[in-house]
Amino acid sequence: MKKVLALAVLCASTNVLAAQPKVAYGEDNRIDIVDSRNAMRKNLASSTATQVKNSNLTLSEDGASYGLKNETLEDFILKISRSWWNPNGTPLCKGEKFAKQLSIGNCSGFLVGNKYLVTAGHCMTSEADCSGFKWVFDFKKGEVEDLSIEANKVYSCKTIVSQKLTSSDQMDYALIELDKEVEGREPLKFRTEGKIGLGEGVFVIGSPSGLPLKISGDSTVQANSNDVYFDADLDTFGGNSGSAVFNARSGEVEGILVRGARDYTTYTQKDDDGNNYECMGVNYCEDGVSGYGCGGEAVTRITNVEIEKKIEEFEASQVQTPAEDADRGSLPADVVELLNSADLQ
Repeated sequence: MKKVLALAVLCASTNVLAAQPKVAYGEDNRIDIVDSRNAMRKNLASSTATQVKNSNLTLSEDGASYGLKNETLEDFILKISRSWWNPNGTPLCKGEKFAKQLSIGNCSGFLVGNKYLVTAGHCMTSEADCSGFKWVFDFKKGEVEDLSIEANKVYSCKTIVSQKLTSSDQMDYALIELDKEVEGREPLKFRTEGKIGLGEGVFVIGSPSGLPLKISGDSTVQANSNDVYFDADLDTFGGNSGSAVFNARSGEVEGILVRGARDYTTYTQKDDDGNNYECMGVNYCEDGVSGYGCGGEAVTRITNVEIEKKIEEFEASQVQTPAEDADRGSLPADVVELLNSADLQ
């Protein structure tokens, strides 16, 4: 039996619900985008964005780029493990993957229109979440090692078009409008009816533990009876919330990663002097998707978002009525231009 990795939620978000547990199953097959040999998956990654808190980004004086906060996975684990009884925090265990990579993301999202993005509902619960974070494309290995990203790859949330986060049926999704159209990236194709079959292959692209984008595959649909979500043995962590879950065969989006099992646990290791010390590392589940801490990852079905319908209704609501057009048409041209350019409340 192959070992199964289970990983607990560790997400330094100001939104408590954004810290929904996830878990990795199998051989922890997360890989960086640049290390993938699958051209289709690498292309899909270009339409995937990482949600980053405003305070983790600093705009350069010339406005051409953003500086990225220098916080690694090692730093992140120390920070979130601190408590009154453990003020120094618990270090990441030696040998853990991606220890030296940046870990500044909060959630993940993906492009579904020229200026529309889908994420998890618990990542976008209020206008404060909309204004307090930016969406960064190409947040990946090979792009961020110099602690900067081009400004034209960074977008703001303009408004929340549609959002649901309900405990009764566990619906969890958000559709947002970005501040401008996204250039040079194709909106992802997504299922509009029906559902994926039990046992079908899936993969995910997102920012586990706030890391640069990772692709994780070799997973299948494990439970498929619920109309709101399905379960899969995906290798996902806190920070993968909002990630697109793709059909491995077609590359179509099947759903949004929203919940899962534990990520990290405490181990006892020896330091260079042979003394025991505690550290945080990946928690191994020997029996696969079963039992406490290894129950599978929940994926909101993308059909529940009704993306095309919600975008159509939203855009229709933004169109001026004929009466408004007529009123402005009777004004001098310079006044009409001023009104059209003004940010009216």
